[in-house]
Amino acid sequence: MTPLPPPEPPPTNLLVPVPPDAPVVAPSPRWGPLTKFLVAMILAVVLGAVLVRFQEMIAPLVLAVILAYLLKPVVEAITVRTKLSWSAAAALVYLVLLVIIVTLLTVAGIALVQQVQGLYGAVADIAADPATRLQAILSKPFVIGPFAFDLSRPFSIGPFGPFQVPDLSSGAWQPFIEQALAVIQPVLNRTGVLVGSLASGTATTLGWALFIVVVSYYLLNDVRNIGVSIERLVPDEYAYDVRRLVNELGPIWNAFLRGQITLGITMGVLVGLTMWVLGVRYAVVLGLLGGLLEFIPVIGPVIAGGVALIVALFQPGNWLNLNPITFALVVLIASILLQQIENNFLVPRILGGSLNLHAVLILVGAVVAASLAGIIGLLLSAPMLATLRLFGRYVYCKLFDLDPWPDPPALIRAPPERKWARWLRQRLSGLWTRRS
Repeated sequence: MTPLPPPEPPPTNLLVPVPPDAPVVAPSPRWGPLTKFLVAMILAVVLGAVLVRFQEMIAPLVLAVILAYLLKPVVEAITVRTKLSWSAAAALVYLVLLVIIVTLLTVAGIALVQQVQGLYGAVADIAADPATRLQAILSKPFVIGPFAFDLSRPFSIGPFGPFQVPDLSSGAWQPFIEQALAVIQPVLNRTGVLVGSLASGTATTLGWALFIVVVSYYLLNDVRNIGVSIERLVPDEYAYDVRRLVNELGPIWNAFLRGQITLGITMGVLVGLTMWVLGVRYAVVLGLLGGLLEFIPVIGPVIAGGVALIVALFQPGNWLNLNPITFALVVLIASILLQQIENNFLVPRILGGSLNLHAVLILVGAVVAASLAGIIGLLLSAPMLATLRLFGRYVYCKLFDLDPWPDPPALIRAPPERKWARWLRQRLSGLWTRRS
């Protein structure tokens, strides 16, 4: 019996059969070095022009990315606990967020705006004629405990003296005062515009707020696909480098964003309560200002303490019945104590040393970032410096044919759970089990 011949393989293209005499199509030609350089330069110029043209969108986009990044762990926890899909959990989180924002604006929005307007008005009045106001305070004698001081007359300190406080209202001090006001006045003008927009609730402010929420929602909804999309954009041989860079960036931004927000909320509450106990006016706004300025490295807490000192020095009275200078000294001592608590107790436990940046480098970077990107650059200067250091090390190793990853990737270990956190988790788990 003759065996059957083996079946023929199926054609590679069932729709359009390829004739045997068809010409061979050459692959797409590669670009030469000059073509690549010219295309890269054109893309850089176009990207720079787009950034300059739409630079007002940079800050809202950055805020949207930060908001999505901060809410990602919340959505992850909800998906694990409730077995909801990622999209449903993200929608639930943003619905709750909108309810909280609307509730806060309804309950405390008007009072907060009034306090912000009052603080801005007080600082603007002081800046209008600071020499006369300060001279009026210094010309009056004041008492600190058993000691009486009269700065309007010459005085001696031990073997040193005599000293006398200069007359700030004289014309000799006018050039220095004008230079100081030239620095302060632009900040006051921008703050006045911001306060006015918040108080009037302009459509522009509400529109940008809605833009931030919507963009952050879509980013959070697709956050799981972003890393995969980035890896697909690069050649296969660079996929590992991309994964390592992303893994190295995670601790930097985790330490800053989540840690800095925790630190800002903590210090804002402490500053607000301290100013309220001491009887400083606009204590709520001073606490809010102290929390926000925690994002500005090195100089932020100094500015917050300086504003509280100025308010305490020039406010009409206080419940302690202290004269303005003594009351300002009490507020100054309280601000210094709060900073010591922050630097020696809160910062090591909340932020740690993840950024590993010197204070001088952070200060210089903050000034440069503020001049380049405004308030957003100032707030994000520290993690951006750490990010640039990471990419700079990678580029340096590639330029000199060194291994950018000499060490294996660090194992990500969960932080030890605190006793109070374990107790709260067990109670919430039991409550959820009983309800379900």
